[in-house]
Amino acid sequence: MNKDLEELILAYEAVSQARDLNEEKLREHFEALLEKVLGNQQGLDRESLRKSIIRAHRQWALKLAKQPTTIPPKA
Repeated sequence: MNKDLEELILAYEAVSQARDLNEEKLREHFEALLEKVLGNQQGLDRESLRKSIIRAHRQWALKLAKQPTTIPPKA
């Protein structure tokens, strides 16, 4: 996975899980990362990138949820 994409997905995860005063700071970090990526990519608009990150985050979260949370007992 692209380093920038992974960083954006993890930042979005932090924002989506935040339920306190830290949420605003995390959101600002996410927005700063968006700006960084937009500055490095020609022809990419903010809304398309945001939607792509949300879609990628959803896929990442579903994949993570399907993984077993415990080690199965030995047979």
